[in-house]
Amino acid sequence: MRLLLRFILFLTILLIGLAALGAYWTFYKPLPDYTGSFTMEQLQEPVDVHWDPFGVPYIYAQNEEDLYFTAGYIHAQERLWQMTLSQMAAEGRFSEFLGEDLLSVDRYQRTIGIWQTAKKIESEAPDSLIRFLEIYSAGVNQYVEENSRNLSVEFSLLDVQPIPWTPTHSIAMSRLMAWDQNVHWWSETIYGHLAETLSPPDLRELIPSYDDRFPTTLNESQSGTIASALQSFMEQELEIRNLLEKSGNNFGSNAWAVSGNKTASGQPFLSGDPHMGLSIPGFWFEMHYSSPSMTITGATIPGAPFIVLGNNENIAWTITNMMADDTDFFIEQADPDNSSRYVADSLSNEVDYRPFTYQDEIIKVKDSDDHLMRVRHTQHGPIISDIYPNEQLMDDKLISFQWMGHQVSQELWAIYRMNKAQTMQQFREAVRQFQSPAMNFIYADNQNNIALFSGAGLPVRDYNPIAFRYGWDPSYNWQGLIPFDELPHLVNPPEEFVAHANNKMHTDNYPHYLSTFWEPPSRIMRINQYLSTSDSLTVEDMQLMQYDAFSEHAREMTELILPVLRSGDEDGQFENVLSYLQNWDYEYVPNSTAASIFDTFFINLSHNILVDDIGEELYQSLIRLEHLPVMIVSRMLRDNSSFFNDADITSSSSRNDIIRMSMSQTIDQLTERFGPELFEWRWENLLSLSLQPPLLAEASGDPDTPGSFTMIVDNLFTKGPYAVRGHGMSLNKAQYSWLDPFNVTMGPSIRRIIDFSQPGRSYSVLPTGQSGNPLSSHYGDQTELWLDGTYRYIYNDSTFFDQTSFRTTTYLPN
Repeated sequence: MRLLLRFILFLTILLIGLAALGAYWTFYKPLPDYTGSFTMEQLQEPVDVHWDPFGVPYIYAQNEEDLYFTAGYIHAQERLWQMTLSQMAAEGRFSEFLGEDLLSVDRYQRTIGIWQTAKKIESEAPDSLIRFLEIYSAGVNQYVEENSRNLSVEFSLLDVQPIPWTPTHSIAMSRLMAWDQNVHWWSETIYGHLAETLSPPDLRELIPSYDDRFPTTLNESQSGTIASALQSFMEQELEIRNLLEKSGNNFGSNAWAVSGNKTASGQPFLSGDPHMGLSIPGFWFEMHYSSPSMTITGATIPGAPFIVLGNNENIAWTITNMMADDTDFFIEQADPDNSSRYVADSLSNEVDYRPFTYQDEIIKVKDSDDHLMRVRHTQHGPIISDIYPNEQLMDDKLISFQWMGHQVSQELWAIYRMNKAQTMQQFREAVRQFQSPAMNFIYADNQNNIALFSGAGLPVRDYNPIAFRYGWDPSYNWQGLIPFDELPHLVNPPEEFVAHANNKMHTDNYPHYLSTFWEPPSRIMRINQYLSTSDSLTVEDMQLMQYDAFSEHAREMTELILPVLRSGDEDGQFENVLSYLQNWDYEYVPNSTAASIFDTFFINLSHNILVDDIGEELYQSLIRLEHLPVMIVSRMLRDNSSFFNDADITSSSSRNDIIRMSMSQTIDQLTERFGPELFEWRWENLLSLSLQPPLLAEASGDPDTPGSFTMIVDNLFTKGPYAVRGHGMSLNKAQYSWLDPFNVTMGPSIRRIIDFSQPGRSYSVLPTGQSGNPLSSHYGDQTELWLDGTYRYIYNDSTFFDQTSFRTTTYLPN
């Protein structure tokens, strides 16, 4: 018996040891050594990398080649899995590594053509750029070669091997970002669907049009079939975004630059916080570069070597989404007698037929046969209706789409030139080369210049810009690009500040069409209020602004509904709610009950107003872009719209009836969820943020996934849930989807403040951390700072060595 017990004890110890050893090799071995010396064959001279307490690398190299080689190595060391997912997305190779279930994703990605476009851009790129990208790629691949048995745990969990990195992948990263930021076409798809049901007057009431010179009535000949095909296209896009934890709309941002004439120090400020989908690891990776030809600090995108948001001793910049319309859908006419041709021009004396061009693709599928697909192209772009064919309904009509991101332009070279710029003119000339995605660059420098420059390739076009266009009518074709010098720019204005929050920037006499769908003005109004009321602004003011939770939208709407609730409260059902709303400061802070009441009410109100006229299916489509119902219903409340006529109430129901009914529903819903005590309805109990890993989070939610996998993802990779301050229309954005309220999907992907009176350091914070390894101390180590609205220093010069602790890694040439 004693022998048996000893044997059982021995087996138990052995199993525990093996488990511990397996955990070590799986989880801990991939963690980097931040204090060693390592030999790198491709280095020309020694490189020192100093790591600050938050895992930000300060790279000191003696030439640019060694600098970018080391940057590639470090990106792979900290974010290789994230980079690998980007490779799969760019090339359309998910099913090759993950199986047949993702074949539809690959078909979609290859039809969009990110990889094909990247190869075209590479073929025309400057030789110097290609050289830097090759060196960067060598650094990535060097890390993989040295650590092929010590890769991060995601590779083991999903049985995936890294894909060799190439310059094409870095170029494709810029086009993936362009596609992520390109959501104007979602609105066009939604309105195409709405046009099937609504009369022209009703449809126009649902379009937040700002310029009557560009009419927004849709083509009468548009068929429901075409709109339905585009709905399928958008559904696939949403599936991919959910897969990669990009379920936020991926447009947003606040940015402002303040002249020294309005600051207490007399030196300019620059503040920026690009809004993006929130996942872990985050989008940005911060670095400091120092070489004889360049010293710069800022945020990079893992997969590309250059600083995208940066500052050096002379200049600083950040970015916002222009909200520009750079995509059009064309209804194409196939030749009924020859399936290899389409009609390029049917209005001339003789019909102009042109042959389709073809892009043949072989998609490898894990544990299955290869899949062959052919993408047809017209002069406008790829045929997207081929992905969802319905020949009986489509007849001989096809849908192509034309996107500025398919045109060759050199964004990485533009960013490299920004990294090297020392003056405003040099920076402006670098922006001139930036075309996709359409972005605003907000700028400040140590000569007290402030500016906003638009970097965008946007087409000149006639006819309704949000309608489907006729591919056989040449007058619908794009007619060149808006010249760079005619894009919106603002340099040293008399207000002494420039700002953008995805709002309309130009006046009504601006000659070009840029967009139809802007963000609600709540955030830009708040920025203007802050910056226009003081001439002694401080860094603390900049921090308060970025953390500000006030909503101008909530203030305006609450003031409209309060009289209605007061006048219709004979039985006192609104008494407690009124008490909270009347005393609300319109701040979305964790302890606010009024915030929960208002947001739940506004969603109910929007549903009650719109569903009766457009139906549940179209309503669910509309609210995929929350800013659309916000702008639509806000205007309807102000103008007493004809849509206030709900057949489910009474035939004579009014605006006031629907407001009261929506508030009654709100009270019932919050009571059912949190109980009758209004104190329990606090915003912190309603709104939450969970930071989840791309792909793994989606896989763990599958009912067929093993429980052990789900447990690892939920307990090791996922952070949260956290209570969050802010709202979709406050400066501190905490946006949630109306399809899944109140789970935050989008917010500040980084907060940066540059104070030119402190040239040695600036302020920054990430929502997660630098590392993508869940056992790293830098995996989520900044989240609490970000939630609390506090910052850490990031250094711009040798001040670093005097003011913070650091660890040093030395890389030596062989």
